[in-house]
Amino acid sequence: MAKAFVLMKTGGPDGLKMMNYPTPKAKPGAVVADVKLCGVCGTDTHIIYGRLPVPIPQLLGHEWFGSIRELGKGVKEDYTGKPLEEGDLIATCLGKCGKCWFCHNLPGRESLCQNLEVVGISPHKADEPPHFWGAFAEHVYIPEILPIFKFPKGLTEKEMVLIEPVAVATRAFKRAQSGGTDCAYAGEGVDPSQTVVIQGLGPIGQCHTVVNNVYGMNNIIGIDIVPSRLEQAKKMGAKDLINIKEYPTTDDRIEKVMELTNGIGADVVIEATGVPAAFTEALNLVRRGGTVVEMGHFTNTGETSVNPHVHFCNKEVNCFGDWGYSKFEYKTAIAVMVKAKKMGIPFGDICAEIHPLEDLPNQIIRQEKKLSPGKIAVRP
Repeated sequence: MAKAFVLMKTGGPDGLKMMNYPTPKAKPGAVVADVKLCGVCGTDTHIIYGRLPVPIPQLLGHEWFGSIRELGKGVKEDYTGKPLEEGDLIATCLGKCGKCWFCHNLPGRESLCQNLEVVGISPHKADEPPHFWGAFAEHVYIPEILPIFKFPKGLTEKEMVLIEPVAVATRAFKRAQSGGTDCAYAGEGVDPSQTVVIQGLGPIGQCHTVVNNVYGMNNIIGIDIVPSRLEQAKKMGAKDLINIKEYPTTDDRIEKVMELTNGIGADVVIEATGVPAAFTEALNLVRRGGTVVEMGHFTNTGETSVNPHVHFCNKEVNCFGDWGYSKFEYKTAIAVMVKAKKMGIPFGDICAEIHPLEDLPNQIIRQEKKLSPGKIAVRP
């Protein structure tokens, strides 16, 4: 028998209950992994508090990595062709159904699939065998539909557990590159001469900072109110920092960004706060012909006002929504992590705390209240 923290009802962490299920066996094409670490994500807290509906009971935990416990018959390599064997360190990306309209008509945008499989945000209930559909547990059961990615040697535990948020950030950067002409020299796309503003420097915002740094962006401006986050962003590659305590109004922050960009505005703004008003602010911070990537709202947190003339037509702004990533993104994320390591970026520090799995309810509360300076992870 093995442990799994299962969400039995929504409304708060008191709905979590430690369960014991039989250790699963790998069917042909499947893999069973032992969980090493699993990060606590804002999406987990949204689900636990009932803001994002999922089948109940649900075994959460999607920011994970682990080691292969058992390879099912026929499983010999990961998604990129690397050979697999028991004990290898791995992570899994989302799996698409391959049958719905979006899978057939929008290749490369698997996150829009109507029948997604994701470890920890699953269409399967936890009481459905083999039970281990999420990573707040000792094991993860990986069906054939989920692509597996093997980690190269040299990454630490605190670095590997960040693969999912790093993939979120690499996907957002690629969205920023999707300008009207895809030519940075024509004022579209992204190049190192341009300025990127990152709104919100929580764990995801820190990952955005790392990704932009690795991709060569020299002018990264980070905005937040927490001193420790601002200090950390500097280590991750932010050139300039805007403390909301010092610049408390939108007008103050617009003025500061204009000062830092010679009165032009940011070339790219990435909204990573999850605060609706920040989206409107992003449209005010971006220059004419610039790009806004809105990726901070995985759940419905309310509405905000925009002016179609002022914010869109007159500025001819590129505005991209960002919903997760495709299965190809983990390949990019691993490459970014390896490059960041070579560059000496201490991105493992984004994972600020590791706690026992048994303490998960308390860590959900701490994550919801933003009491940690960075990412919280739990260890089974």
